[in-house]
Amino acid sequence: MAYHRISDAQLDTFRAVVERNGWRAQDFELQEEVFDPQKAEVEAALGEVGIRCLVNQSVNVYRLAAGAEWLAEFSNDLQRGRFGKPRGAT
Repeated sequence: MAYHRISDAQLDTFRAVVERNGWRAQDFELQEEVFDPQKAEVEAALGEVGIRCLVNQSVNVYRLAAGAEWLAEFSNDLQRGRFGKPRGAT
């Protein structure tokens, strides 16, 4: 069994952030670094999630760790246009 740092609640928040910014959840792909359960106890404070916009292939990586605010950082990046503009946006 793999150890995942991103909770279901965080995924729900991710979808809400995406939609609030005019995108669709299916416009993005998340790839989480998965830890080996035998090492997870030592490495649990570290990890990354890569987010790729499938519309334009923009990618950014966010740190997963205690105190890391990857959802806030992603939301700020969407608002700043780091991933471009959603389809149909002017």
